[in-house]
This record gives sequence, C-alpha cells and structure tokens, in this order.
Amino acid sequence: MDRPRAVGPGLSQPYTLATVYVLHCADYAGPYAGSFVPMLRSAAQEARRRGHETGFVLSDVARGRTWLEELERVGEIQFVHAGGSRTSDTGPLARRLAGVLRGQRGAVVLHTHFSTFDIPAALVGLRRRDSAVLWHEHTPLADEPHTRLRNALRYRWVGRLADRILCVSPELHRDLRARGAPPGKLLDFPNAVDTQRFSPITDSERAAARSALGLPPAARVVLHFGWTWHRKGGDLMLAAAERLGSDPELTVLTVVGESATPDLANHLERIPALRVVAPTSDIRRLYGAADVFLSCSRAEGMPFAVMEALACGLPVVGTALPIQRALLSDLPGACIVPEDDPAAITAAITAVLSLGPGARAAHARLARARIDPAYALETWARRLVDLYESTSG
Repeated sequence: MDRPRAVGPGLSQPYTLATVYVLHCADYAGPYAGSFVPMLRSAAQEARRRGHETGFVLSDVARGRTWLEELERVGEIQFVHAGGSRTSDTGPLARRLAGVLRGQRGAVVLHTHFSTFDIPAALVGLRRRDSAVLWHEHTPLADEPHTRLRNALRYRWVGRLADRILCVSPELHRDLRARGAPPGKLLDFPNAVDTQRFSPITDSERAAARSALGLPPAARVVLHFGWTWHRKGGDLMLAAAERLGSDPELTVLTVVGESATPDLANHLERIPALRVVAPTSDIRRLYGAADVFLSCSRAEGMPFAVMEALACGLPVVGTALPIQRALLSDLPGACIVPEDDPAAITAAITAVLSLGPGARAAHARLARARIDPAYALETWARRLVDLYESTSG
C-alpha cells in the first residue's frame, strides 16, 4: 500500500512510495554499542520517518546485551543460532531468514552485516522476487590462501545475487574487486559515528573516568583495543609498552577479547605499565581516561575506534594503513607510524604524550571538525534509506 510522504529537504512537492520492510541481519554480540548499534538505530529511525518498517535478526549470543534496548525501540528483534559462517550453516540460516520473512508482503530489503548472513540472505532473495539484498562489508579480508580462494568463489559467483555490496573503505572496495566481486555491485559507503555519544571529553569526565578505573589523576594513559589480537597489533602494543619503560606515571590500557595471546599474564609481570581491561559497555569511559589512543592495526575496514577517539578529541597514534592515514593526516595530535615497527610506535607515543594543552586543544577542535558532520549518523542514515528506496523500487 502506498503511503503519503511529507515534503523533504530539496523536494518541491509531496510524493508517494510503497512501504519497504528492512531486515538487518548482523552476527554482532559485542558488549558495547559503540557506533555500530547507533548506526542501525539511526537507519531504522530514518526509515520510520519515511513510512517504512524495520526488523533485526541477531545471533543468539547477543541475548542480554544492554544495547538491545536501543534497537527494541525501533524494530522487532529476533535471534537465531548463527553458528559462524561455515558453508554447512548456509542452508539452515537461509531457512531461518525465510521463516522470519514469512507473512511479509510487499518490498523487502535484506541488509546483512559482517558476512555471516550474506549467502543465506542471497539465497532467500533468489526466491523472493520482491526483495533486494545488500551485503555490508565492514572488516578486512583475510589473506591466507584457502580464505582467498573461498572469498573469490563467494564474491565472484554468489556476489552476483546481491543487489549492492557496500564497502566501508576504498581499500575494502579494491580487495573485493580483486576477489572477483562484480564491479557494478560495489558501492563506497563509509561508516558513521554517533557524534552525540562520542562528544569531546570534559575535564570532569576525565577525572571521573580515571577514578572509576583506579588511575591517578596525573597518570599518562595510553589506550589500545586488542579484542582481535593479531589484527589489532597486540604484539606491537606489548613491544612498545616494554620499550616505554617503568615510568610509574605511565599506564598502557589494553582491552582484550578471547583471541588475546595466551601468555598475556607473563607480559603483565614483565611490563609494569601494562594493564588489561575486560570489554565493557561503557566504552566512552575508556576514551575519557586516556591521553592517547593507539591503533597499531595490521588491517582495518573503517576503524570505528579511531573515528570515535577523534570525535572525543583524543590524540591518536596509528599505523600507516591508507584509511588511517586519511583520518589522521594533518592533525596536530596524530602520528602515523610504519606498520610492524615497535620503535616508531614508542617514539610516536612519547611525542604525543608530551603535547602541551594548546596543541591538545587545537587537535581536539580539528579532529572533531573532521568527523562531524562528514561521518554523522543522520547524514549516513539518509543516504542509506535513499539506497533502500532505489533498490526496492
């Protein structure tokens, strides 16, 4: 049924558009909402504003996460046992998605995130002539020979069933094309940041964050996220922390996941400055406690953490990945270092920690201006719902 549309920006008269049902499918279960969950929420809000409806299919390991409340306000959530992205799971997942859509009439957009649901959604879309399938590729592709072959088959053949393949960075676009993805399907679509949640850190927030983490007010704090340990350069962070020495005012916080190095306890004994923090839903508090954010990643899609740190006004040391160079270049509190060079990382951290208040303030102002409004949620959501409407028409 067609519903009336109100006049929007740049439109001279009202028009009508058939209601679209959007189903976001994401194998995401992190303890923190970060900016990804607000992206989903913002897309659903913009879709609702235009008269469309949204639902969510999440992996059952996401049950109980505090951020589910953000999505429950804008659409129904259903949980499935994703079981990873193994080929053997493709059929069962496709049947589960088809079951979720049973009874839906009219245009449907299946929007998948993080690859687990990509092939199942494509199979469902093949059977539903009134559907569009968007694959949203967020993470860099692994480079092992067997993975390259599997991805080449997936993108070269099954990728033809997707209406669009969204790439969060030019590097990911290039890699997907090299793996055989149809060039006409690829679309550059950078991530967004929740610029309200990740606003500049105030002095009172900084003091409260340090108190909550048991850090002295005068501590010099380096923050690193190592939940995917090797890709996030956990070993490089350890080597840099060891080189930084035993300054009692220096603390290197690393947030680790299940893939952290198994002998991390030995490093804690050997590196006095090192402190391990479990993943938390209050990620802003970690940014608030830090003096510098360290991103020594070996590969990135589009790094949420770097964008969030910049939005908070935090200085950043980042490895010379193309996407990180683009985000950090010409900022007074940012240092770009070679990959796999702990000595250069150490020197950059030392340099950033020595910045005076004026330089830090200038960096915070310019970093915030780089992120907002270019990567604001509202702009991103409008562009995404435009895409829904154009692909489902």
